[in-house]
Amino acid sequence: MTYLTLRSSKMTAQVSPYGARLEHVAFHDGANLVLHADPNQHPGWHDFYPGAIVGPVANRVRGGKVHLKGVTYQMPTNENDRTALHSGPNGLDRKIWNVTAQEESTTTLRCTLADGDGGLPGLREITARYALSAATLTLSITATTDRDTPINIAHHPYWRLGDARAHLLQVHAAHYLPVDPHNLPTGAVADVTGTTFDHRTPKPLAHDIDHNLCTARHKHTTPRHVATLSGAQGVRLHIDSTEPGLQVYGGAYLPEITGTDIAPHAGIALEPQGWPDAVHHPDFPSIICTPTQPYTQITCYRFDQEG
Repeated sequence: MTYLTLRSSKMTAQVSPYGARLEHVAFHDGANLVLHADPNQHPGWHDFYPGAIVGPVANRVRGGKVHLKGVTYQMPTNENDRTALHSGPNGLDRKIWNVTAQEESTTTLRCTLADGDGGLPGLREITARYALSAATLTLSITATTDRDTPINIAHHPYWRLGDARAHLLQVHAAHYLPVDPHNLPTGAVADVTGTTFDHRTPKPLAHDIDHNLCTARHKHTTPRHVATLSGAQGVRLHIDSTEPGLQVYGGAYLPEITGTDIAPHAGIALEPQGWPDAVHHPDFPSIICTPTQPYTQITCYRFDQEG
């Protein structure tokens, strides 16, 4: 497996072209802050999307169906035919991205999706640029298309700031999306007050959380602070993003992999993105990308030490 190494004055990071994955992040030469396993020894680990760019439509789409301009498109389903999760079994996380630029602190990767790839319209050119500056890792994602098409890309690292049982999460979200038994949004936008989804002040995660917290009602042009994750050793991760949603997954169904620190609840996925299944909910922020309205996401991971 080829890794692209990035360095700044305070951090190092490693990225793999397979899925444009973030494989390693270290702050002040400390331990890896994302869960990682050797794919040669544990090939099934990639089934959990660790560190990958997922999409072109992240999260779940009901029945894998997209209705656009009077045409119904069928994405491949991968959850008992009920949903297409992260665009099915051959999404961006399973593509080998081309490295188009590499410097000491930055790398840029590109993936081209042909018209019809993944069941969706449009020749899509997607780029991901990782850049380190001091204690900040910035991920900039862009996508262009020659036909109207849904684009909702997310980044899927599992963060582990020391002992995951000591994680405290704060999210600037007053609402969340309730889900049905298949983890699909019901269409309601609910107040977090009095629920386990109220992370407006730092607290541990609910055991089974896998929900979108609504950090905004629309996409922003510049990143804004959406979340802070604190760890036992005082390391903190601050996330700034342009995206209106943050999918929070507590890792309840992660595998236990012998010889690694990977196990259920060993890490937390914090995925800035558009609201899931937006193609079936007109009141949700639109995820339709057009030839004149390209897709852009900027997410910044900022690290510091308490005390």
